[in-house]
Amino acid sequence: MKRVVVSALLAMCLAQPAAQAVAQTVNDQCFALGDIAGQVASWRAHKKTKAQALDQAARYYKDPADLQAVDAIIEKIFSPGTPRMTPDQASMAFTSECLKKNGQAPAQ
Repeated sequence: MKRVVVSALLAMCLAQPAAQAVAQTVNDQCFALGDIAGQVASWRAHKKTKAQALDQAARYYKDPADLQAVDAIIEKIFSPGTPRMTPDQASMAFTSECLKKNGQAPAQ
């Protein structure tokens, strides 16, 4: 499973123009959102609070759409009803959810 995800991520990176000058946003990139979800799950596992996670996100994500997407991930992962996930579980769950939402089939 990890090989498929790594291969797909590598293919996406290689397919992008090498001299792209405009900063990309993560809001519509499923693998980026999955990576962020993994990081947020790691923060939760290391006993960071939801407020600390939101503060950390605000420092690194300046694009309003990106920050909104990251905040939604934080809200979901830190929600009292959400079971704790490992970073890998969170990454796969959020990537899969994003791909389904965008009409793409997740890699299996």
